[in-house]
Amino acid sequence: MQNPARAICAATLLFAIGAVGLTSISSFAYISSAQAQEEYLPTEKDFVGKWKLNGGAIRPPRDMKDTPTPEQEAAASEFQQTVTAFYGAFDYLEITADGRYNFHQPGDPTSGPCVWCGTWSFSKSSAWLELDTAPRLDIYAKDGDMQMTYTVEPYEKSKYAWLVFGWAKAE
Repeated sequence: MQNPARAICAATLLFAIGAVGLTSISSFAYISSAQAQEEYLPTEKDFVGKWKLNGGAIRPPRDMKDTPTPEQEAAASEFQQTVTAFYGAFDYLEITADGRYNFHQPGDPTSGPCVWCGTWSFSKSSAWLELDTAPRLDIYAKDGDMQMTYTVEPYEKSKYAWLVFGWAKAE
């Protein structure tokens, strides 16, 4: 009788361990939306509004196979300062629901001719400004900041692919 009792005890113990294991696995597998941040796929309307420049940085182009040289990084950094000064001369970037964008200069009227404007389109969860450098605007979190990267280099091997700019909602 000792062997059947041990078998029952062992089976009970294994059952208890299995039950505890299942509850811990199920609590691990279930994550509420409040606990986890899901991937955010913005819509066109997320880009509409006024945006202020809030930062800039350089990063090696994604397709760069070799480690950047100090000269390449220095040239990209210098170019980034030039482009930051250019964007910094504007009060804000306005993106409208009718497919237009406008970089407003200080004192510009809200309507009338624009100095640096054009059209934009929406594709692959990104806004694309119609410019030679094809700036791509991405938003990674609901009500979050916008990131601008360049996808085209209009000249031989320009430095645009190194540039990243951050824009925050102005209103």
